[in-house]
Amino acid sequence: MSPRQAAFRNKNNNNDNNHDSAAHSPFGTRSSSPRQSTFTAFPSTVSSVSSDPSSNVPTATSSNTSASELSGGSGAHTISHRGPHLSQRPPVSPPTDPAYGDTEKGLKYREPVMGAFSLPIPFTRRFVILGIIIVTVIITLTSRSDIVSSSLSSTPSSWFPSSSSISTMDEQKLKDAGMSVSLSALSTTERKLVVAQAENKAKLAPYFNPNPSWGGREHGRDDYKAYTDRKLRELAVCVATNTCRENQTSVIIYGHIFSHFHIYEGYMGGEGIWTASLTETLEKYGYTILHARDDWPYMWYIHNQIPDMVKAIIAWKSGQYGGFADFVKSGWRQNGVPAWKFFVYNYFPDHYNSMVGDAWNIHSEFGYSNKQRNFTLLPYIVDMPPSPPYIPTEERPPQIYILAKFVRYFYPGTQPAWEDHTFYSRAKAELEIDFPGFEFVVGCRDDRNGAEQEAHPMSVPEGIRNLGQMDKTEFERQLANSRGMLGIGWPTLSPSPHVALSYGIPFISPYGMYGWSSPDKPETWSQSQHDTLKALGEPYVYHVLRNDYKQFVSAIRKALSTPIPQFRLPYVTREYQEKAVEDFLATDWKAKAIEILENRKKGIETENGNVIQEFAV
Repeated sequence: MSPRQAAFRNKNNNNDNNHDSAAHSPFGTRSSSPRQSTFTAFPSTVSSVSSDPSSNVPTATSSNTSASELSGGSGAHTISHRGPHLSQRPPVSPPTDPAYGDTEKGLKYREPVMGAFSLPIPFTRRFVILGIIIVTVIITLTSRSDIVSSSLSSTPSSWFPSSSSISTMDEQKLKDAGMSVSLSALSTTERKLVVAQAENKAKLAPYFNPNPSWGGREHGRDDYKAYTDRKLRELAVCVATNTCRENQTSVIIYGHIFSHFHIYEGYMGGEGIWTASLTETLEKYGYTILHARDDWPYMWYIHNQIPDMVKAIIAWKSGQYGGFADFVKSGWRQNGVPAWKFFVYNYFPDHYNSMVGDAWNIHSEFGYSNKQRNFTLLPYIVDMPPSPPYIPTEERPPQIYILAKFVRYFYPGTQPAWEDHTFYSRAKAELEIDFPGFEFVVGCRDDRNGAEQEAHPMSVPEGIRNLGQMDKTEFERQLANSRGMLGIGWPTLSPSPHVALSYGIPFISPYGMYGWSSPDKPETWSQSQHDTLKALGEPYVYHVLRNDYKQFVSAIRKALSTPIPQFRLPYVTREYQEKAVEDFLATDWKAKAIEILENRKKGIETENGNVIQEFAV
């Protein structure tokens, strides 16, 4: 079994309640450390592209340099025991049976007795050997697909597509059972389990048939409870019928409000994109995800139903009906949620809000710091765009795409980087001379209510063509036709600059300085639109001082005339993200928490933040 398969094969752990959880990983059989951020600021910005898969520091990878395989191998040792040596066996007395004859040295030997149809001994041995060879060949051929799947360390057996065809009837069974599983992506074994689950679930439908008016946005805010109830029924069915998929009995609870907004309202901000990536990876490897909005009483309720199955709660510390502090396990609240199971999620990498320790803070971005920070990084995925929509730089029009989805981003209140709106019209007139047809484009809308719009009218500054609100497909098409992406100060740490780089489009990032700051020392800057990308320099990222028109025009001119290859930082690749999730699930968090707690009681503190304290295990 490969390391990745071992890390993602956790079903059996839930069936052995006698295991000492302090000695065995609650997420698997491994107890490796999680993928944590150990990013230290570069002494100067990076101006060249390199790829170092052995380093935790994000280095650039382009479309010409494939990401290294983040997988490992393990050798199998076979011990053959053939019994004691002949010299160690007790002596055998010479036989006295008359069937034995005498040899020249007086030793006895048995005369062979052969039946009418017996073959000579040499021929018998040959037939036996031939039979063994035939059986071996048959077994090898019939299990070939399983051997191939187990040899791919980066692909667990549950995600090895079967070559057999998928029946329409099986797909209909899943649809009728309300199970959204892609059969085409599963192995034959996993596919049979899923279909069997659907059949068993269908048998229960007449008895556990929720009211059609229960759940869904049109019926109130309990859509997350309706979903979780369905998933709990699926768990009960698979456990009772022994049809659980690999990892299905390992449960992750989503308790963050932005995860809820993404799942039920289509929110696609940074937290939404992160939720989509994490969900894709967890479901790919068969884990069960339960939804809890930001409802801490409900998270506590779910955990108490299946405490041995719940591996992690990813949430914020407060919610609509109280917070984690009201439901944490303590000396007098033994049915509370253990602190070591609660992971505080914050998209931005500059918060320590766990009472346990640094690694219980989950972030989506590296950020930029001259100090080592030990939070857990679970990044989102940025896939390389296909061709189309990728367009070579020389074939694109002289167009700069402005990163802004709301008109108010150009106005005070969001700290616009270019407060003088004439920057755009002046730059357009100046750049059209050398780049005929040059224009700024943006896709934004006014998201304020009618009264606010009437009281304080806002419009896109002159010199910018507004394409209006766009869906993902149209956004990618417009981005693919641009030669640069211009930041205007907000939103910060957006995934969009990463997406732009994957199209071979440089990002123009505004930054601010204190009186003592140095332009060539990003760690001294007062702010930047994208802290992580402070690690990159031209021609991939152009760092421009806020409200400096000369730098503003110069950076745009360079972006228009300097093509770059398609490019990604390693940590936004699918391989890195899946490995990070693997490490997270393979870590024995309870054992780590116990070690931290024991040191804390001795007065030895190894963690950061203002909320760290003693806790009940």
